[in-house]
Amino acid sequence: MTEATDRAIDLDHEALGPFVEGVRLWSKMIATASPDLRSKIFNNCIAEGAGFVRHGAPRGLVAAELIERAERHKLVEALGGHEAVEKIVAEGLTYAGVRQTPNVQENGGDQPPRPEPLAMLDVAAWDGTEVPQRNWAVRDRIIRRAVTLLSGEGGVGKSILTLQLACAHVLARDWFGSLPESGSAIYLDAEDDEPELHFRLDAIRAHLGVTFKELHEGGLHLVPLAGKDALLGVPDRAGIVQPTALFEKLLVTATNIKPVLIVLNSAADLFAGNENSRSEVRQFVGLLRRLAIASGAAVLLTSHPSLSGLSTDSGLSGSTAWNNSVRSRLFFKAADSDDDARSDQRELIVRKNNYGPSGETIRMVWRNGLFVPVSAPSTIERAVAERKVEDLFMGLLARFSHEGRKVSDKTGTNYAPAKFAAEPEAKAGKCSKEALADAMRRLFTADKIKVREDGPPSHRRSRLVIVGGVS
Repeated sequence: MTEATDRAIDLDHEALGPFVEGVRLWSKMIATASPDLRSKIFNNCIAEGAGFVRHGAPRGLVAAELIERAERHKLVEALGGHEAVEKIVAEGLTYAGVRQTPNVQENGGDQPPRPEPLAMLDVAAWDGTEVPQRNWAVRDRIIRRAVTLLSGEGGVGKSILTLQLACAHVLARDWFGSLPESGSAIYLDAEDDEPELHFRLDAIRAHLGVTFKELHEGGLHLVPLAGKDALLGVPDRAGIVQPTALFEKLLVTATNIKPVLIVLNSAADLFAGNENSRSEVRQFVGLLRRLAIASGAAVLLTSHPSLSGLSTDSGLSGSTAWNNSVRSRLFFKAADSDDDARSDQRELIVRKNNYGPSGETIRMVWRNGLFVPVSAPSTIERAVAERKVEDLFMGLLARFSHEGRKVSDKTGTNYAPAKFAAEPEAKAGKCSKEALADAMRRLFTADKIKVREDGPPSHRRSRLVIVGGVS
């Protein structure tokens, strides 16, 4: 370390302790790195040094130590000389968010300049101008220039689903009832290698009746990174998430291509921070938002829910910042069913949508290596199915009334749909509480059931009865 650093440590050891450890680590990192990587490691040291300045270390000392690292490890010539090194350090600190102001003791008492005022929009200029429309990648599901999170249990099929979406964009094809915006797509996959992507894409290609060449010419760009360093954001010692060299490459590529969609698969491989840290998660999502804004694309990040997220059906994991920081969030899950033969069915649920409706459920089924929409029943088939549930509801209500068991149309301990769904007849017919609730509403409308009140005026009780039936 420099003599200036030694003197400063004597004055304020508590504030500079982490910085001292950081300086020692810099030397070790640069010394042990291969010669072709030392310049990159040095740039990472500059970014980390900026964090120390923000936490109280004198900027001049940080700069001096960085320059000494460059001299000691023979990086000066490789970086273009002493003046170039000093400029790289100064610009690196500024880029990382450290405002360089004159030091009062070093420049004879000069006062730091006053900060610039905030730049504000002139909303009056909007009068008479056309209001911009929402820029959707997939209407009401995935917005452009923002980050969307797609969570789902491992093995549920997120990779196939997102690969199908990328193909739909480049070919201008339907994607489960919606027509995605046509354009190119980048698919960065840190989980699967090239042979696996080849295998999966062949099933999609065959289903769509196109060639690999047509997908390529349409603008499908695959980036397999399985087994490689796929990190896009790494927190430094100060907890500041820094973009990696791979992120910068992706940013340049996406800015040049201007894709409609960028798929990033998956968060566990791309984010080196703590998924439970609100600050780090929010910074990482902010980094991806920067990518989305610069390229104009919708960034679709996949993730895996926690056990709690699966049990509660929320699809979440880690900090609430994952949900709060993204503009929309989708949850991909196996469809609820007691029938093992139907375990190939899936549901894509819009859990959050800042710019459109939420709650939509898109149903699909696994067929021949990809997902296809579940066929909607005809009007006649739907009427027959509804009549079947209504008959079941009426039969159970009649039995409950005969047994003296009162049920209600109000949610609670005696809620009729919940009570009926637990009966053997409902289980045998795979009739859910929701289906029974829909049937109850239809029966009310058809005037086949009603609410009857009993008891004294001071303690009235209500119950469901069949119209014209024996009470």
